[in-house]
Amino acid sequence: MGKKTGKWIAAAVIISANIIVWLLPSDVRYLLAQQRDILLGRYSLEHVSLGLFLLPASILALYVNFSNKQNEKKRWFAVIALTISLSLSIMMVDIFLRVLGQKQYIGNSSLYHRTPGTMSHSIIKDTPETSSVYPTTAPGYPDIEYTLTVDKRGFRNKTDLDKYDVVVLGDSFAEGSHVSDEHVWPVLLAQKTGYTVYNLAMSGGYPDSYLQTLRTFGLGLSPKIVICLLYEGNDFRDSNFRQKTGIAEILNSCIRTSPIRRACRNMLVRYLSPLNSSRLKSMVANPTSPDDSEAASEISAAANSPLSFLPVAVPDGNDAKYYTFKVKKLLAHFETQEKFIGSYGCKKTFEAICEMKKLCSQKDIRLIVAYAPDEPHILLPLIKHKITPQQLYAFMSIRAKNLPVPENLMDLTLSQLNIQESEIEKFCRQQSIEFVSLTQALRQSVAAGGQAYFTYDQHWTPIGHQVVAELLSGCIKNNTDKNSR
Repeated sequence: MGKKTGKWIAAAVIISANIIVWLLPSDVRYLLAQQRDILLGRYSLEHVSLGLFLLPASILALYVNFSNKQNEKKRWFAVIALTISLSLSIMMVDIFLRVLGQKQYIGNSSLYHRTPGTMSHSIIKDTPETSSVYPTTAPGYPDIEYTLTVDKRGFRNKTDLDKYDVVVLGDSFAEGSHVSDEHVWPVLLAQKTGYTVYNLAMSGGYPDSYLQTLRTFGLGLSPKIVICLLYEGNDFRDSNFRQKTGIAEILNSCIRTSPIRRACRNMLVRYLSPLNSSRLKSMVANPTSPDDSEAASEISAAANSPLSFLPVAVPDGNDAKYYTFKVKKLLAHFETQEKFIGSYGCKKTFEAICEMKKLCSQKDIRLIVAYAPDEPHILLPLIKHKITPQQLYAFMSIRAKNLPVPENLMDLTLSQLNIQESEIEKFCRQQSIEFVSLTQALRQSVAAGGQAYFTYDQHWTPIGHQVVAELLSGCIKNNTDKNSR
């Protein structure tokens, strides 16, 4: 094979790679079910980013590929020099923007907090996360004027004491995502019990970070009670506990938090999401549209599964509120008891709880583990009569393989909803740790027409925080009264 032929083959491979990237669509069904951004009506954000990165890289590769013997070294030098200069320029701008902007978090993945002494204001709107819409856009929770106050230690508190009666550990469900300072359940708990309550929760936390936060900040506050909120939606994931100290992890973290990356992402979503979205919306509303049979077939399953029963109304009648949930949240429950207790995430969670118990026992602190369910756990028993076996099967099969026949799927899924909670409760009882389930109280509130969760977000509304505060205050008071007799 001659050198010239090799160059043309290399060029054909480079060009083909670019064509293939744009010819192959993303899994639109999954993007819809997860309410992720869909760009150009057929691609994920990551897909478009790959294509846009590959294009200039391919141009430079072709530029070097078609160089002759005399100028090959010059072209290589030019490409390398351009790459280095662009990289350095991007790094300098990125560093400048990081310094110029306010740093939101301080610390590492297992121990971090917000920038101390800050306050932010916003208006929370309960609307679909992306430009891709459900067939019917149901009304969400009313807008919330939002204030987040960060104290001198870097946590969400408006009081400043040296000692507290109660310390709260947890993630965004305890810190209070999407609700204002006065709505958060630790604040309401203080009002209902008369105790001083300090909120050490941090959005994005997980059991190991709760443990480190307790060690570093909580024990020094001399609490009588420590409440650790476990959220089943993500606290038991294996990925939470992977070591994140290597160069690759540090680099990945820098890229994820880059202000340049964030600006590019926002620009792509803003300008490319609307393009071709009309075809996407028309197919969602009418999946049998003949305009594009292949694309219509691709999206038909999605339109007949998540988009046909979501948003779902609970309860029936005039008091109905609307809810949505993502396919990954439901599939997280679709695992056996053996698989859950054998998972790395579950084992590490048990270790963290045991260490919390040990630390609390040494200082005669009462430890309470409160279990927070996700939306599918709450909703599925309430909406099972509204979902056909085929709808549930189509919804779950977007991501799951080898599902049982549709007629058996609902009963099997319902039977597995409580596995994670039951195992955590059993473990706590074995370790003589107080366990409080929030599941029944939240489900009763939703069934009665109280909108405990946002329509288009997984977190609790102010109503949900009230339910949690009421239940936990009753548990604290009842146990305190028993101990005082």
